[in-house]
Amino acid sequence: VLLIDIDPQSDSTRALLQNPASINKTVYHLLDPDEEVQDLQDFIHPTIHKNLSIIPNITETSGLEIPLAQNFPESNLYLRTAVQDYVKKTFDYIFIDCPPTLSIFVSNALHCADCVIIPTDAGSGNSLEGVRGVLGLMESIKIAGNPELKFLKILINKIDRRKSAHKANIDAINDRFGDENTFEASIPTSTLFEAAETITKSTIFTNDASSKGAQSFRNLGKEFLGYFETK
Repeated sequence: VLLIDIDPQSDSTRALLQNPASINKTVYHLLDPDEEVQDLQDFIHPTIHKNLSIIPNITETSGLEIPLAQNFPESNLYLRTAVQDYVKKTFDYIFIDCPPTLSIFVSNALHCADCVIIPTDAGSGNSLEGVRGVLGLMESIKIAGNPELKFLKILINKIDRRKSAHKANIDAINDRFGDENTFEASIPTSTLFEAAETITKSTIFTNDASSKGAQSFRNLGKEFLGYFETK
C-alpha cells in the first residue's frame, strides 16, 4: 500500500515517519514546476507500519499554489505525470491524502485517481455543500482529462452520537445521496485521535490499537476491501 500525502498540512507524514525532517524528496518536489523528477523510488519511504509506504509532504508545499496556478491547466497533471505509471505497477492500493478544501492539490489528486472517497464532518453544517462541491469538481475533471474517475462512497467522520445536530446532518446526507453511497463504517470523535496526533505524533493503531477509534478504522478497511473484492 502506498499513501501519497498531497495535503500541505502534512499530518500523515508526521504520523507515519519516525524522522520526517530528514526526508529531502517530497510531494513538494513532485509538484514544483522548476523541479525535474529523475527516479520516483527516491520519493517513496517505508513507514512505521508494515507494508505501508508513503510519498511524504512538507508544509512549504502550500507556497506552490501560485506557481501551479500560473501553469494551469498543465499543472493539474503534474502528480499524474510523475507517479501514475510506476506506482500502479508497484502497489496494490494507492491512497492520496488530500487537503480539506478544494484546491489545485485536490485537482491534481483527482486527475490521478481511479475513485474517490469523500470524508465529511458529522458536526459541520456545510457537509452537504462540501460533498456537492467535490462531486462537481469530479464531473469537471472527468471532462477535462480523467473520464474514468468514479465516486466510491461518503465517509462520515467525527461523529458524536450524543449530539442531535450530528444525527440530523447524517440523516440529511443519507436522504440526499442514499445509504448505498455512504460507508456503513463511520469514525467517531475521540480524544485518543487528538493524543495520537499532537502528543505521540503517531496513529491510533500505535497509540491505542484496542480502542473503539482503531476498531472503527478496521471496520472501514474491511468494508473498503469487500467493495473491491465484489467488483
